[in-house]
Amino acid sequence: MLYYHCYINKETVMRNANPDIIPLIKSKTLELLMEKNPDSIGMRDIAACCKVTATTIYHYYKDKEALFQSIGLDCLRELNQRIVKNAEEKQKPREKILAAINAFRDWCFENPRRALLVMQGIKSADDASPEIIEEFYVCNRTGESLLKSAIAEGDALSDNPRLDVGLLVFGLWGCIESVILKKSDVEYWEDGKTYTDRFISLWMKSIFKEEY
Repeated sequence: MLYYHCYINKETVMRNANPDIIPLIKSKTLELLMEKNPDSIGMRDIAACCKVTATTIYHYYKDKEALFQSIGLDCLRELNQRIVKNAEEKQKPREKILAAINAFRDWCFENPRRALLVMQGIKSADDASPEIIEEFYVCNRTGESLLKSAIAEGDALSDNPRLDVGLLVFGLWGCIESVILKKSDVEYWEDGKTYTDRFISLWMKSIFKEEY
């Protein structure tokens, strides 16, 4: 979903990992990220919370950015699970897509700090492998698959499903972010659903043949 890349050496982690230490590192780091900006957190801070040495953490992660990106990917997987679950509860293609969109929106409003971290707070790394980059687009690919199914059934129109889903995700995120950061009009600071419903409606009308 996002252009945030992880430098985790998966073979090293799998070969040497203590099954208990990685979840501990991630959980304690996420707790720190809920309180502080990423730039103000160092490996020693994380190590102190985990009651291990910084060297121990470096054994599993190249640097703190790799650790943060791994946590970001965990958040995206959690979000995608919710998107898939909501979509599976519906029958018609457009209902599935709308349920998926609402799941994305609702998760972000329910978890504003994590959403801000995943969407903008975690540093990008532009030399990661294509395989790793692709992992961060898991939610986009779910949306793309749903849209392709709607097109195949003759219910939706899109010459480029990947592009249209990408515009949806990042356009909707812009609306969500403006509410979370109180940059939208004041009347929507406590009514983000109305604010984002308007954007969702515009996107749906641009994709589906019949009036949304």
